[in-house]
Amino acid sequence: MQYSKVCIEAVATALPDTSVTTASIEESIGELYRRLRIARGTLQSLTGIVARRFWDAGVQPSDAATLASQRVLDATGFDRDKLQILISTSVCRDYVEPSTASLVHGNLGLGFHCLNFDIGNACLGFMSGMVTVANMIELGQIQAGLVVAGEGSRQVTEATIARLQRPGAGFATYRDNLATLTLGSGAAAMLLVHEDLAQSGHRLLGGSANAATEFNRLCVGTETQMKTDPAKLLKEGVRLADRTWNDTRRDLGIEVGDVAEFCLHQVGRANHDALLQALKLPPNRAMRIYTDYGNMGACGVPMTLAKAVEAGRVSEGDLVTLMGIGSGLNSQMMGVRW
Repeated sequence: MQYSKVCIEAVATALPDTSVTTASIEESIGELYRRLRIARGTLQSLTGIVARRFWDAGVQPSDAATLASQRVLDATGFDRDKLQILISTSVCRDYVEPSTASLVHGNLGLGFHCLNFDIGNACLGFMSGMVTVANMIELGQIQAGLVVAGEGSRQVTEATIARLQRPGAGFATYRDNLATLTLGSGAAAMLLVHEDLAQSGHRLLGGSANAATEFNRLCVGTETQMKTDPAKLLKEGVRLADRTWNDTRRDLGIEVGDVAEFCLHQVGRANHDALLQALKLPPNRAMRIYTDYGNMGACGVPMTLAKAVEAGRVSEGDLVTLMGIGSGLNSQMMGVRW
C-alpha cells in the first residue's frame, strides 16, 4: 500500500496516574514463588518491565479513548465538525454492543455525518484503523478521521493474580499466564487528514502487511485471562515481522539507514531484542517504553511514536517506521515522513 495524500496531523496519548510495580505483583504471588522455588525478580528479569499503569476502578475503554481524543483535538484546534469517521481499535471494549466507537463519538459530541465503528485486530488494531482511514482519504471518500484506542489491564491482571494465588497453581499455570502480568493501560488517538487540510505535513507513506494464521492460537485472551505459548509466539512473531519488514522496505524503497526511529510494538525485553537482532535494527533507534508502561495492546505503537516525538528523537523530515505484530498472527509496518 502507498499513499500520496494522507497526513498524520497529530497523535495524543493518555496514561493513568496509578503505577503498579512488577515487584508488587511478585509480592502478591509470593506463596507460588516459594512453592515453585522461583526467585523474586524473575518476572522483571524475564520481561524487562519495571511497572505498568492501572486506570481507576470504573474507568472504561471509551473513557480513556475519549481523553486521548479530546487531547488531540485540543492540541490541533481541528474543527470536530469536519471529522467524517471515528474508529475505535482497542482490544478492550466497554460492552459487546454498542460499539466502543459510538460511545467515544457521543462523548465528543461529534456530528450525525461522522461514521463510527470498531475494528478489532488484537495489538495490531490501531494500525489497521490507520489503514482504513488512510484508504478512505486516499480514495477521496473523506477528508479527516480519528483512530482511537483505550486499553485497561486492571481487571485481567487482578483476575490472573487471584488465579496464581490458588493452592493448585503450578509452574504450567505461571508459564501460561505470565504474559498477562506484562499488560499495561493507556490510550492513544491519531488525527489523519487529507494533505489539503494538513498543517503538520507528517506524511503517511504506506507500508505492508502479512498474516500467518496457522498460529492463531498461540495467544488467546478473554476479559480475565490471556494464555500464551511464549517461546513459539516469539519465534513465529519475529519470523512474520522479518517477512513484513522485507516487504515494507521493498514497497517503500527504504533501508535501515534511512530510518531515524523504529517504533516497535512494546511487548517486553525478549520480543524487543529478538526483533532488533532478526531485522538488524540499531538498538539506539528503537525506543523502549515497555519498561515503565508494559504491553499496552493496540496503544503500543502510537504511544511509542508519541513518546519518541516528545523525547526529541524524531525531527521534522525524519523517516519513522511503525512496526506492529498482533495475535492471529498478523504483522503490519508503515512509513511516516515526519
